[in-house]
Amino acid sequence: MNIRRSIGLAAAGAAVAGGLSIAPSAAATQATPATSQGTREMSTKHAYADCVFWHDSRTQGAACGGGPYQAWAKCDNGKYVFGKAVSNYSWSYAYCSSVGAYRRTGDVNFL
Repeated sequence: MNIRRSIGLAAAGAAVAGGLSIAPSAAATQATPATSQGTREMSTKHAYADCVFWHDSRTQGAACGGGPYQAWAKCDNGKYVFGKAVSNYSWSYAYCSSVGAYRRTGDVNFL
C-alpha cells in the first residue's frame, strides 16, 4: 500500500467515524488499522489483497482493493453478522450491536 492510499483511507475512516458521532473510547483508541500478514492468514476464503482493517468492541470493518468483499464478525453470543458487499477501498462494516452482542473476532471475505 502506498502512503497516499494509506492517508486517504485514514482520512475516510476518520470522516466515517466523525459522521457517526462516535466518541473515542479506550477500545476505539486501541483499534488501529492492521494489515499484518498474521491477520490475513486467519481470514477465510480471501486472496492476499491490499486491505485495511478496523474494529471496536461491537464492529468489524474492512476496506480492500478489488472486490467484491464484505466484513464479517463472530459475536460473543455465537452469531455471525456480515457487512454490505462493496469493492475498491470502500468500507464494509459488520455490526454485532445489530444482534445485541459484542464482537469476538472478525475479518473480510471476498465474494
